[in-house]
Amino acid sequence: MIARCESVTEQPDGFYVCRLHIDEVIKGEPSLKDKSVEVDTIEKISAKGTFWLLGYGQDSIDWVAPTAISTSAVPYLRELESLADEGPQRLEHFLRYLRHDYELVSDDAYNEFAEASMKDIASLKAKLDRTWVLQQLRDTSISRHRRRLFWTLLGHCGTADDARLFDELLRVRASDPTFDPGMDAAIACLITLGGESALVEIEKDYLANPDVDYSEAFAAISAIRVHGTDLSVLRRDRLAQSLRIVLQQPDLSDLVIPDLARWEDWSAIDRVAELFESATDESSFIKPKVVQYLKACPLPAAATKLDRLRQLDPDAVRAAEESMMFYSGLATLPVPPPDESDDAVESR
Repeated sequence: MIARCESVTEQPDGFYVCRLHIDEVIKGEPSLKDKSVEVDTIEKISAKGTFWLLGYGQDSIDWVAPTAISTSAVPYLRELESLADEGPQRLEHFLRYLRHDYELVSDDAYNEFAEASMKDIASLKAKLDRTWVLQQLRDTSISRHRRRLFWTLLGHCGTADDARLFDELLRVRASDPTFDPGMDAAIACLITLGGESALVEIEKDYLANPDVDYSEAFAAISAIRVHGTDLSVLRRDRLAQSLRIVLQQPDLSDLVIPDLARWEDWSAIDRVAELFESATDESSFIKPKVVQYLKACPLPAAATKLDRLRQLDPDAVRAAEESMMFYSGLATLPVPPPDESDDAVESR
């Protein structure tokens, strides 16, 4: 809802009661238009200006503290109700608002992209402004999460030459340690633009390098996982080959074993079993991953390996098998359905 402040009254406890007049109902009960409501706030709000007001409930609405908004945001807010709930057309609507000068609007547009599927983002390829995307990536003042989005967009609109931006921004980080290039999205983009030759470089620098920082290796693994799950630049068996390199580093192996199982790459049975056998007290966290991998594998060799591991450490195998009764470890836990009770009804 769009509202304006009529009065602000300070309470003895230091809180404030703001009386707001509702000028426009964007979503919710139309009869609230031209009504006045009182909202408790911690901070004193300006008696002038326009506010974005949210409320939840039906018979008794719980109002959220109002947010001051620019008048330039009002047309944007009005358009929201007419949009489709999801899909590429909805996302295209928000694309132009990524450039909006008003932070509330540009951040809200970003949130739409953050929740969008890779398929919907890819559908905007012809609509993307490559020059602007490159400018945003070179802007050291933007936040890490926005830079990660622009790497994703560059993966859809960039050229092979744009892959050089990866090294360019690493040089920026070398001179300014506070700069975060958004490594996972940057590596994913590099692989998209550079193909297998870029993947080979990532393998050498981040997967096979025993001295690599954990966060860098994690970013590289995450990027390859995105390619194997949501993109089709390289074959999944080639990406699995990259992840198998990580199995040579016990401290990182637990990050990739579930991916190999999800992708049904059973060529690592021997190495995965070795990781169980050589695990120390400090690296025992690898054992459940190994058991889950071998349990998921349909090959007789996996069952044979599992029997051997059960003899070596029956407690660890039993604990892993019992945990699989609740969570297999090979799929994402389901997201609970939204609360459809009356109290969850939202008014804007």
